[in-house]
Amino acid sequence: MILDKSKFDFIIILIGKLLQVAVMIASIKIVTTILEPKDMGYIYIFTTVYTFFVLSFISPFGLYINRKTHKWHEEKTLLDKIGIYLIYLFTVSIFSIFIGYFLYNFGISNNIPKGLFLSLLFIFVFFMSLNQTILPLLNMLHYRLSFIVLMVLTSLGSVIFGYLLVTLFGSSAENWLIGMIASNIIFMIAGYIILTRKIQETFLGFSYNFKKITKVKIKSILTFVVPLSVATIFMWVQNSGYRILIEQNISLEFLGFIGVGMAVSSQIALTVESVVTQYLYPIFYKNITNTTLEIRTQAINYLINKVIPIYLMLAIFLTCLSQYVVEILVDEKYYEVYIFTTFGIWVEFFRMVTSLLGNVSQSEMNTKGFMAAYILGSLITICLVYFSSISNNYKLYLPMALIIGGMVTMTAMYFYMKKIIKFKINFKLIFLSFAISIPYGSIYFLNMDRSIFINLSIVALFGLYFLGAIFLIYKKV
Repeated sequence: MILDKSKFDFIIILIGKLLQVAVMIASIKIVTTILEPKDMGYIYIFTTVYTFFVLSFISPFGLYINRKTHKWHEEKTLLDKIGIYLIYLFTVSIFSIFIGYFLYNFGISNNIPKGLFLSLLFIFVFFMSLNQTILPLLNMLHYRLSFIVLMVLTSLGSVIFGYLLVTLFGSSAENWLIGMIASNIIFMIAGYIILTRKIQETFLGFSYNFKKITKVKIKSILTFVVPLSVATIFMWVQNSGYRILIEQNISLEFLGFIGVGMAVSSQIALTVESVVTQYLYPIFYKNITNTTLEIRTQAINYLINKVIPIYLMLAIFLTCLSQYVVEILVDEKYYEVYIFTTFGIWVEFFRMVTSLLGNVSQSEMNTKGFMAAYILGSLITICLVYFSSISNNYKLYLPMALIIGGMVTMTAMYFYMKKIIKFKINFKLIFLSFAISIPYGSIYFLNMDRSIFINLSIVALFGLYFLGAIFLIYKKV
């Protein structure tokens, strides 16, 4: 029996994600084995600085590119638009050096030589962003196999190069970071070559394309991008910026511990989220291009009710099995961070649902409500994190602060997006998802000595149940 294209695409994405999960498991295990908590803390601080530029100045344009990809492809102008975007990326990367210089002098991310920090910052902002633009374009244009292969190779290369550099040149955060960016550069170049061969377009040159830019076009882009940029700055504050307060008020070592715990939940959540986005979002963007409000509303309803139950079941699954998962994924010296993984998955749940609801703003090219939700949530989050970081009970209060901030942001996003499109959430389906997840609670009644084999067996058993539950719920929408 020959599979239809949608089923084939799903199988390709699923296989790719399973391979990425295997690489992720190896990556977390290796990095927590060869690096100390202080080094892990530095990686999280550097990532915080790097993601500020990405979220504030690059991601909003990335979303605009997603919204216009199919239109540009039909017009045979996609490579021309990428050329203009390349110049913009380079400008932001240069700008990051100047801002990074001041941050370094203020004591942020200053645990390595200044020149190395600024060089890494420029390279990460430019080349990592290019990788994360070029490869998803292959997916958006339904070249699924090429996209998945390059994504897996990028992840695998990051682990291999990072491990080799740490082994050869010493156990340090910067060697691991250099390994990561080396892999991203190599497979970004490969992705660009594949993209140009598949779409068969001709790049007409920078001067030609700059002449085509008009004030009307710039205004149209900025109307979409500026509110998103403001929103993503506050999104950064909520999801990453709090790490600076932890480093300054507590310690880099504690940041390493909480960072590892939160990273486990984040990596698992991102894996599930990326399966969803890589399979459903190209369909969603195609369905909202040049269509009526009624059709766009149907597309939003379909997307939301397909995805929220999956996110909820994942959150409950990891809440119950966090200790087993952490003991599989990290080195023994980090076993106690499972409590942060338990909190972290609910931070991720609210983040993912907020992002999901935010698709309404992109559908209608109306991003003001999107911006307001993140401003409100981030201000509450950063205030709660600050007071938690100066408290004696910071180990409990910090993750609770992040959860409360995430819940506020999600709630605000729900009401703001409702004003734009009257979408409907199937709460009966959400309740059914919760009911199906109750058996995970039986894990608390198990009383046995744990080993890596027992942990793997338990997670695999409940994981199969989790996949079956997803399949059951998915078929009901």
